[in-house]
Amino acid sequence: MPELIVKKAYIDVSSTNQQLHYRYVLPTSTSKDSTIVFLHKSASSSVSWERLMCHYAAEGFSCYAPDMPGFGMSFDPTEQQAAEIEQAGTKWYAEIFLDALKQLGVTKQKFHIIGHHSGASLATQIAADHPDLVASICQIGATTIGYEERQRMREIFLVPFNQPTEDGSHLQKTWDYLGKMGAQTSLHLRQREVIDHVRAWRGRMLIYGAVWNQDSETLFKKVSCQVLVLCARDDVLWEHMANVKVVKPEAITGEIEGANFSPDRDVDGIVKAWDGFQSRC
Repeated sequence: MPELIVKKAYIDVSSTNQQLHYRYVLPTSTSKDSTIVFLHKSASSSVSWERLMCHYAAEGFSCYAPDMPGFGMSFDPTEQQAAEIEQAGTKWYAEIFLDALKQLGVTKQKFHIIGHHSGASLATQIAADHPDLVASICQIGATTIGYEERQRMREIFLVPFNQPTEDGSHLQKTWDYLGKMGAQTSLHLRQREVIDHVRAWRGRMLIYGAVWNQDSETLFKKVSCQVLVLCARDDVLWEHMANVKVVKPEAITGEIEGANFSPDRDVDGIVKAWDGFQSRC
């Protein structure tokens, strides 16, 4: 079997006249005749999905993973767009992604979404707004959070802790932060994530503001497709897992490993859970 290669490309976003970067892996055979869209967390990038993309492309799925605006190699939102994000919230990002996916031909049939943290919040937004397009969503990280808890999370995480400084101290702060968040298990992972987080210090603030403003409980109730929610006990979002069943009792939940970096640290756990979920669907 030919080796699967993760390819990179850009696509023009018609609503912004700017370029969105994405990774993709196409299967050697289209046995599944389906697509999985992977949405990364803040402040990572699409590179965090490469192992899962290669696995599922080998299973016959077409796999796409865009870099969120302000992250990876995608465009940075302008000041005007930042104001639009403040008004529209996660819907702004969702529509950017749908614009790109439509141009790529992904929306010609229903597709699956696997989203991590902020990407999971965007998965909820897309599925709630476009039930005709989404076959299922998998949230890695429990992002269905009530108003009071969202305000508490805002106070904790909506802080520009690594805004660039003349003395370079923001680099050490980023290194230390990622060690506390679960990237300390691999020097390669930690180095890669430092680069992504330093690059996306401003983008992180924009998407976090949108996420903590999202009425995630109302949106989650609107989602009509099948839902899987996975989380690690040492993930910062684990404390919200119980709320998943309160809001949507029919959702399927599961425990994985890997703290806040499960797509890198527990590929096997995610694959086992998602495959079982799809067989039940």
